[in-house]
Amino acid sequence: MEEVYEKLGKLKSEELTKKYDTFWEMQGLGGTRKSTQVTGAVLEGIARDFIREFLPAGFGLKSGLIFDPEAKGKKMSPQIDAIIYGGTPLLEFTDVVVAEKQQVKAIFEIKSYIETTAIFGDLLEKGGSIRDPNTGLADQFNQRKVFLSAEGRYALFTFELDSGLADDKVLERLKEICDSYAVVLRREPKVERARGKEPWCYNFDGSIGRLIEWLRNLS
Repeated sequence: MEEVYEKLGKLKSEELTKKYDTFWEMQGLGGTRKSTQVTGAVLEGIARDFIREFLPAGFGLKSGLIFDPEAKGKKMSPQIDAIIYGGTPLLEFTDVVVAEKQQVKAIFEIKSYIETTAIFGDLLEKGGSIRDPNTGLADQFNQRKVFLSAEGRYALFTFELDSGLADDKVLERLKEICDSYAVVLRREPKVERARGKEPWCYNFDGSIGRLIEWLRNLS
């Protein structure tokens, strides 16, 4: 089955990229400036539709908030791009849900694009090389991960990854700041392109295929 998920992941990555590109180009037909806010909302919708496609019966998926009745401090999470939950939520609207912590199986941070600063953090000094590991994606994850149960999964879903650093360093860092990651398209660094690699890689590290497999086996 591993080969099947690898192939399916690549095909779905190509499909998702086409949807992304189609919407981006359609915005230009009106002759007005492309809206990054609208694009972000549409891409979140595309990602949620993709995740929902492989979600077993009995689970819901929407953006929204998580309520933790046992929290000592803040009981309501920040806004979350996608929540996988079981059962009946506390509140449910057309596109938004408020679910209890115990109902939540996974939460997703959905990005159109991530690069070195988002992955490794902000530079501590202008022109320096040392980064703050608690900034960027790590900060967003830390704010939300506390609203997951021990069995819950915190996942990153991004349409594009573009970092000049080597894959092994990027993957090591992603594994530090989230439970799982799904990267549709990896823009290869210049050094790799110079060695003859294609300029992009779909289903980076087999991550889209692994996400499909995990979703199908969710219980």
